[in-house]
Amino acid sequence: MKEEIFEPALADEKLLQKLRQDPALRAAYGAVPAGYSRLTAPRFDMDRVWKLMDGAIDVHIHPGPDAYNARVYDELEIAIQACQVGMKAVVYKGHSMPSARSAYFVQKAVDLWAEQHNKRKIDVRGGVMLNDAVGGLNPEAVLTSYRIGGKHVWLPNKDSSFHHKLYGIPGGIEVLDENDQVVPLLREILSLVAEGDMILSLSHQSVKERFIIIKEAKKAGVKRIEVGHPLAVMAKMTIDQMKIAAEKGAYLGMYCANFDTGLTWSWDGFLAAVKVVGCDHIVIGTDCGHFAFPSPLDAMRLFITGMLTRGIPDKDVEKMLKTNAANLLY
Repeated sequence: MKEEIFEPALADEKLLQKLRQDPALRAAYGAVPAGYSRLTAPRFDMDRVWKLMDGAIDVHIHPGPDAYNARVYDELEIAIQACQVGMKAVVYKGHSMPSARSAYFVQKAVDLWAEQHNKRKIDVRGGVMLNDAVGGLNPEAVLTSYRIGGKHVWLPNKDSSFHHKLYGIPGGIEVLDENDQVVPLLREILSLVAEGDMILSLSHQSVKERFIIIKEAKKAGVKRIEVGHPLAVMAKMTIDQMKIAAEKGAYLGMYCANFDTGLTWSWDGFLAAVKVVGCDHIVIGTDCGHFAFPSPLDAMRLFITGMLTRGIPDKDVEKMLKTNAANLLY
């Protein structure tokens, strides 16, 4: 038998470096942190997490059923789980069908469950995603959603021209014309959003598109603007760009998804945003629901734990998770 088979496999040096430097990973994999005796097991107070979960708002959940992806739980199941731990609100974002109508029925069902189980009621929110399934940039879809309680309007994600370009697919929904002006249908939608005091969420748009839309939205009188997942490859922004967006009055929607570093998430990027942009301008969402991701509730627990173990104070987590989200929604 050759001696080479007993040689240790070479570990990825970048991963080892990250393990050495990241306090949360060190704690998770058994490294004894400074200040602890080697005879004392490291402790983390999970009550801090559950306290922050109580009254939390998840501004970005993808529940089932969904026409494009298998989902781990449906709207009612997620609402009940969130109600169990005392969350204040969940926001359902559907890729195809408007979530405003189903949110109405889920609200009635989860209210009944809360009464039966002596739990505080949770707010179930919905709206309309302006993808091809509803006619793209369709003012009538916005009106219809609003009339049945939908306060959220998401610009196109998977059907946007920018998303198509990133994936090498032709076509897609254009939000700007050849002169970099907001297209007429979007201009009409911005007017409706302002009139109804709705929440405008930018999805998979380029940085240039985002800043032009923010400018036109403010001009139209839109007060509530969320810039979605600026850490993700399909909507990537630099820290300086995030800071400018925040200075223009937009909240940055930070969504952990499945914590897929490099594709949808970056702890380093998130921590830099908190430090430079400030927690006053950030709202928290899980972007979960996909069958291969953690459930929204588990993802939120992991997200909160990750923030705390990386040194973000409880009060700052609470501001992003509760105060800012409530200001955006209500």
